[in-house]
Amino acid sequence: MRISRSLVWLLGILLLGTVLRLVWVYEVNTQPVYDFKRYHDLAMSVLHHGTYEIPEGLDYIKADTPYIKTGVHYPTAFRPPGYPLFLAAIYAVWPNILAAKLVNVALGVVWMAGMYLLGKRFFGEKAGLWAAFITAIFPPAISYTSVISTEILSVALVLVILCIHAYKIGSLWLRSLILGLLTGFLVLVKPYYEVFPVIYFILLWWQQGETKWADWKPRLKKCLLGTVMLAVAMAAVIAPWSVRNYKVLDRFVPISTNGGFVLYINNNDLAAGKYMDALKVPNSIFLTDRILDDQGTYNEADAMKLAGKEAKSWMWHHPRETLFLGITRLALSYSQVGTEIWEWTMSKATLRFDQSWVNPTIQVHRLASTLIVGGGLMYATLILWQFARRRPMNPLHKVNLLFIAFYTAVIFASEGQPRYTFVLFPFLIFGVVWLGTRLTAAMLGDSDGESDAVLD
Repeated sequence: MRISRSLVWLLGILLLGTVLRLVWVYEVNTQPVYDFKRYHDLAMSVLHHGTYEIPEGLDYIKADTPYIKTGVHYPTAFRPPGYPLFLAAIYAVWPNILAAKLVNVALGVVWMAGMYLLGKRFFGEKAGLWAAFITAIFPPAISYTSVISTEILSVALVLVILCIHAYKIGSLWLRSLILGLLTGFLVLVKPYYEVFPVIYFILLWWQQGETKWADWKPRLKKCLLGTVMLAVAMAAVIAPWSVRNYKVLDRFVPISTNGGFVLYINNNDLAAGKYMDALKVPNSIFLTDRILDDQGTYNEADAMKLAGKEAKSWMWHHPRETLFLGITRLALSYSQVGTEIWEWTMSKATLRFDQSWVNPTIQVHRLASTLIVGGGLMYATLILWQFARRRPMNPLHKVNLLFIAFYTAVIFASEGQPRYTFVLFPFLIFGVVWLGTRLTAAMLGDSDGESDAVLD
């Protein structure tokens, strides 16, 4: 049996990406810090004690107050459970952070393969290979492999979901069921994906293609049925955790209490568009007895609900400041991409290469990230203009634009830090690849026959 040249190239790209990730894991022995340490500790708590607690107690209050003690294990749902449970499953086989890093390497292969499959499906074979190759050598995609975090897992899950949808694997019912189960787990990893049923409806609508106005009812029915199936399957995955939260916190908390907290620390008179200590928020509720229940006990669900309410009230009364804070968050996130590599991967790591290479490594990360973000946002602006003009376009353009807009909205409303742009990279890379193929074709005077990549 003859192996196609494209398959040989793809296997070579996957091998290259795997080797680069394994070399990084070996050379940079990263230790979990900050949020990443919490994930690790929660996984070990689940594995060894069957509880969802970290050794220090609370992880979002930095000092004791008259009403909260940092070393007390108050019932919590602050951290979404998806990634800690994923880690616990890995540690059950091999209780070592190296195991989690090696799983990240495998997820990196899934990421590269997903880029190829989607690129090939919509932009052509060459574009698919280029998308996989850029992902294989993209510095942040390599360096995050050594970080015990949600980023690589969530990217891999999203790409698997999009590939199953794009290739129409199985019937609509079966496909929507499978995607619902995957999405349910994705929501437990990153709760903002709880709006995915809306995204899925849009994807289904676009997948039907152009439809005459008289035929819109059957199209709508098909999209609604698929969306309902996905939503039901998604809810079935999330439900056990929601029941646990109700029993522990005596309040309905579908996934996490983190949302109200994030709003609170990022929308106040001293907010600067990035993380701040909750105790430094002006008139912080966490320094008052307002966070206690009728029995005088701290209840996280009640406290975070109050925090969210306070934040929304501030936003309502400060619309101008809220708008500018959102813009500041985006500016911080996009302009500082790549700079977080030192803090997340190297600051607490044992480095096996010479220290003189640290700064050049950081600069390479920053340059590569800036190029992808800059090129990707340029692409998104072009596609948005074409979309607004209702021009016919490749389905992947629509998907890229949808997810770029979605992630941008998440950053705008939450917190500014370069780590939050990570989930954007696949879609920005697709944009850079498409711009590159069009530019190359224009320079060579050859459309390369890839009509899928042409905006009419």
